[in-house]
Amino acid sequence: GVASPPRSTRPRMSGPSPAGPLAAPLLLLLLPPLLLPVGGADLCYDDRPREAGLYDGEMTVDAIKRSYVLFVPAGYDGHHPAPLVINCPNTGATAMQELEQSGLLKAAKRYGFILVTLNAVNNAFNVIENALAVETGVDDTKFVGVLLDYLSRRLCVDTDRVFATGISRGGRFTSHLASEMAGDIAAVGIISGLRFPRPNNATRPVPVISFHGTKDPVNPYEAGGPNYWQTGVEEAARDWAAFNGCTKQATNRIAKSIVKVLYYDCADNADVVLFRIEGGGHTWPGSEFYYEHQKRLHLGAATLDISANDLMWDFWTEHVELRGDKHYWKHHTMPNEEPFAPDGRKATRRTGKGEGGPAGQAAESAEERAEERAEKRAERHRAAAAEEAA
Repeated sequence: GVASPPRSTRPRMSGPSPAGPLAAPLLLLLLPPLLLPVGGADLCYDDRPREAGLYDGEMTVDAIKRSYVLFVPAGYDGHHPAPLVINCPNTGATAMQELEQSGLLKAAKRYGFILVTLNAVNNAFNVIENALAVETGVDDTKFVGVLLDYLSRRLCVDTDRVFATGISRGGRFTSHLASEMAGDIAAVGIISGLRFPRPNNATRPVPVISFHGTKDPVNPYEAGGPNYWQTGVEEAARDWAAFNGCTKQATNRIAKSIVKVLYYDCADNADVVLFRIEGGGHTWPGSEFYYEHQKRLHLGAATLDISANDLMWDFWTEHVELRGDKHYWKHHTMPNEEPFAPDGRKATRRTGKGEGGPAGQAAESAEERAEERAEKRAERHRAAAAEEAA
């Protein structure tokens, strides 16, 4: 394993400490007006910038103390809404260890996004087979929701550019977030942990980019492995593509041992991308840590041929823009393009509601999605106020 980092001397950021469900938003309501973004492209009307750097944060959710590490980039000014990336560590890894291993801190500095890395209870998120959570276990999804609501009020966050990523168990939990928080999280990136939740509760198509080694000794590329795994990675990618209403696919080799599998021309332009790393292990592509320590970690081969962080960032930011361009793929073609038909059926665009996919449920505009998020937060606030009054 990785040695634990020394005791932190970073500034602390105290979060809400709700006595019960939904109490955190009430505490925020009782505070003076803070940073409230009025839209992805608009300025925040309250100027309370936070100095750049790392901050330790903690809050209590459902009587359980939760903690995280927050990074604020140098370019953050408190006026212009900044993207936010939620980082979910692997089993056994702390937030600081995950920052070192993933290289995301360097990416946040380079691209200027706010980065929050979570600490799971006992360093393991509550996620089992089919990317579901144990109902009687810790509510990690609620923790993410409360934390996102809190940070969105303390910082000038671009609520249209909130993304999530993770590796292994953290990747499976990210798959879970794509299902349960599609109204808040614009797109996800998953390393060595792509799953298709069953049931999938996403209310709209979700752009997904993933990376997986064909020699992964923990989560096999093909079907099988631990009880929580079973289905193969390509099956999970195809299920997401079907859910998103994709109608085309293309497979292209981009490096000696890297194959890009793309499912596109989807509802809401929510493409699904899988980077198949031939001979690759249970590692983070482009991470110097995994590359330098691959023999000691016994997790299989690591690669520097591609950078997952760079590719995720490009994919995320591109697809925020693409969601407003319904005709993009009508004017673009891909090498080796062919129709995508789940289970061999004729490829058709899904337009209705139901189990087949969310294309018919997708919001027609950014304004509708923003209204949906605002109403969701307002409901949490109303529930908190009612609980406090009781």
